Amino acid sequence: MLLESFEFLLTPTSPIARKYGFLYSSISLKHRYERCKKKWLPHLKNCQDLFTETANSLPQRKSVVVLGSAHLHEIPIHLLLQYFEKITLVDVVHPLKHHWISKRNPRVKLITQDLTEALQHLEKLQSLEDLHDLGKDLAGKELFKFEADLIVSANLMSQLALLPIDAIEKKLKRDLTVDEKDQICTDFAQTHLKNLDGCKGKKLIYADREVIYKDRDGKEIYKGHYPVDFKGYKKLKEWFWELAPMGEASKEYAIEMKIEAFSKD
Repeated sequence: MLLESFEFLLTPTSPIARKYGFLYSSISLKHRYERCKKKWLPHLKNCQDLFTETANSLPQRKSVVVLGSAHLHEIPIHLLLQYFEKITLVDVVHPLKHHWISKRNPRVKLITQDLTEALQHLEKLQSLEDLHDLGKDLAGKELFKFEADLIVSANLMSQLALLPIDAIEKKLKRDLTVDEKDQICTDFAQTHLKNLDGCKGKKLIYADREVIYKDRDGKEIYKGHYPVDFKGYKKLKEWFWELAPMGEASKEYAIEMKIEAFSKD
């Protein structure tokens, strides 16, 4: 707890990211990884194997951009440095470790960016209709555009709408239904994919397509699904990631994610 408080105070971040919980989530993710890394190993190996295979297939490896870089659990910094001359990490919050690395190594650049552009609108949301309207408005805009030999979207797509959903639930004073959440997550993810298509370079995506809650007996008690259209992408592989074993997020359930990996030239 003391270490987490230290990180919370010292990690550079924007006021809005701190206010709406991105910094807290970033620090919590790091410590969840430390508690659950044995369970995460198969997932991480799949991500790293696909990354190295993709990197080895490129005609040149001058630059890579990682969207939703977080703590780089899926693609450690040493692998990025091994394969590419220039590394650009993009996220709302960058951990202290990455700030230190970028200061010491000119090959690593940090870009602090909300890839949804939704954060600045959260306080204006008053209803579920407002959130849907925001999603439609953002879908018609160019939210980001990068150029690199490889652009990676790292287990980011289903996470993009979580903060807007949380904000609207607080305004409505109720939890959204599974269907309501799935629709919003799908819309935000589809917008992300549209913007990714506008980037120049090879694309590699790790996408968490389903989230599954299971009780102590292994029985499914909840499933969220994000039917994003990956038309034009090549599906590389799929697997299940035990994100939160029993007792990690709750004593009543474990959380598992279905991951699918895609690529596009």
